[in-house]
Amino acid sequence: MKLSRLLWSVNAKRRNLCGYAAEVLFRRGGGAPTAEEQAINEQLIGYPGNHNYRLCGRRMRPSFDLYERVRTFDPLYPRPLTSFLDIGCCRGYYVLRASRESTCKSATGIDVHKPFIDAANAVRQHLGVENAGFRLATLNDAAAAPAAYGGPFQTVLLVGTYHYLFWGSSLSPEAFFSHREILARLAKVCTHRLIFSGRLEICDLPRYLREKAKTSPRRAEYTTEGFLAVASELFTVRPAGWAGKFRVYVMDRKDA
Repeated sequence: MKLSRLLWSVNAKRRNLCGYAAEVLFRRGGGAPTAEEQAINEQLIGYPGNHNYRLCGRRMRPSFDLYERVRTFDPLYPRPLTSFLDIGCCRGYYVLRASRESTCKSATGIDVHKPFIDAANAVRQHLGVENAGFRLATLNDAAAAPAAYGGPFQTVLLVGTYHYLFWGSSLSPEAFFSHREILARLAKVCTHRLIFSGRLEICDLPRYLREKAKTSPRRAEYTTEGFLAVASELFTVRPAGWAGKFRVYVMDRKDA
């Protein structure tokens, strides 16, 4: 017990030190940005804060919150990483980071919020990244024609977006109200591994969705157990840490 507490303390201090270093780099960068970089950087800061980053020359500097998530997800990617899709890509950091792996031939991000896609494409163009792309699209769009988006993809990242797919959002009317419908579409765009983290309990939903869910006939289905039961039909699922307070799952296609 004493040894485990000591190891936890050491790891916590290391994590805090690394996080502090990441935040210093994020805030200070490596010199004054050019006018173009400054204009792009203004698009890269805002809600949600766990996707904030900035350009510094040819580098992307993640905020502390984004850095912590990168440390969680990077070790979960299959190696070699050959193709990558981020559903709900926000400002595109994960896609652009994946595209830098020499084995990754295609990295794509989709989102339903045009300002996010515009910001991600501005970074892509500034950095001259040719194997990455960003599209204003829904999961339904990508699943209906995976090849049109560069897929299907070896690796798919779905983090912090699942509750919008199930219940809908103010940015998109698309709502499936079904784990089975969502997971079937994810299986169409993913050939090997889905890395997942999301809000799977009604009590964790944003308030406006929580109120919507409470009056829905599908509310009893929206539980972690309900999600995992359906997911296990198509994927081999294992827990792999946490993203904030939400569990991360590695989900490998059973027929891969």
